[in-house]
Amino acid sequence: MVKRVYRWKWTAAIDPQSLPLLQGLAKALGFTVKRHGGFQGDPSPAAMLDALAAAYERDPGGVHLALKVIGVYNKPDAPEPLDLSD
Repeated sequence: MVKRVYRWKWTAAIDPQSLPLLQGLAKALGFTVKRHGGFQGDPSPAAMLDALAAAYERDPGGVHLALKVIGVYNKPDAPEPLDLSD
């Protein structure tokens, strides 16, 4: 008998309009459900978050900077984003 791999499941309340946006981003970046079944090939925001966590583990400063540069920063003292259009 093969032992099943434990999968930890976490849920978070998000804005209902965020889910399709996250699914679209996951699909555009190639994050899809890999397990066989009815959802195989569907966009996978969870896989995208796992990849983000892995990148953060490898390079916390780089991920922090990348998110800050694109405006993903939730602190009241957040600096204004740089204008790199010139």
